Amino acid sequence: MKKSSNVSKPKNEQQWEAIISPTALRRLERLPKEVAQDIINKIDWLCSESNTIKHSRLKGGKEFSLHSGQYRILYLLDRSQRRIDILDIGKHDEVYKRLRKV
Repeated sequence: MKKSSNVSKPKNEQQWEAIISPTALRRLERLPKEVAQDIINKIDWLCSESNTIKHSRLKGGKEFSLHSGQYRILYLLDRSQRRIDILDIGKHDEVYKRLRKV
């Protein structure tokens, strides 16, 4: 398995590229298929709408959070490269607890 995986490749100059970390990829693969597909759809949406949405930065951190049902997708933005680095995926409480431990 690759260390990082493209979830979404830019289709045009307006769209961003999402790179999913090995940790986030493992967590995504363990989810039920429907939940995982919803999260992938949400990441694809994020890539196509990153120029127009307000990103929610976590208090006291550099990470951003995207909601997909009861799951959270933690990510970083690289505006100069038009890249979204997906750091972690998990249920609300779990993902924030893991972040605090880092």
